[in-house]
Amino acid sequence: MYANPERNEYEALTGRLRKYYGNSLEVGGYSHNDLLRLRQLDAKREAAEAAAKAAQPLNDAIRQLRDAHARAVAAWQQIEAGQQRVADHKRAHQILGFDFAFLEPMTTPPVVEASSETIEGYDEATAEMSKIATALESKARKINSAASQWEQYTPEQQNRALILAIADRLDIEALPR
Repeated sequence: MYANPERNEYEALTGRLRKYYGNSLEVGGYSHNDLLRLRQLDAKREAAEAAAKAAQPLNDAIRQLRDAHARAVAAWQQIEAGQQRVADHKRAHQILGFDFAFLEPMTTPPVVEASSETIEGYDEATAEMSKIATALESKARKINSAASQWEQYTPEQQNRALILAIADRLDIEALPR
C-alpha cells in the first residue's frame, strides 16, 4: 500500500501540537503551506518546552519558598484559634501556670524575599522562612496542646488540676494521687 509521507508528517505534527496546544488547534490539511505552518508551530512548541525545562529548577525553588510561607500562615492561623481557646478559660490556665506571653497578639508572618533571582537566593530565603514557620508551628502546638488538654478534662479532673496547682504554689504537700 502506498504511504503518503506528507500525511505521515502531518499526523505526527498534529499529534504533538494538539497535545501541547489542545484540540482546538486549527491544523489545515496536507498542503505545503499548512505543513510549513505546522512545522513553525512545532518549532515554537519545542522552544517553549526547552525554556520551561530550563526554568524548572528556579520554579521549584520559588514554589518551595511559597510553600514555606504557606506553612507559616497556617501555623499563625492555628495560633490565633488556640489563643481564643485559651482565652475562654483564661483564669484556669493562669492558675495552672500557662505562659501568657503566648497570648500576645501576632501579626501575619512576613514574606521573606529572595536576595536575588537565583536558585541560591531562593534557597536562602526558603531556609529563613522555614525557621519562621517552624517556630510558629512550635508555638501553635504548645498553645493548642494546653487548650485541648483542659477541654478534654472532666470537671473533676479540672478541679483536681486546679487544686494541685494552687497547692504547689503554696508549697503545701500535694494530696496523694
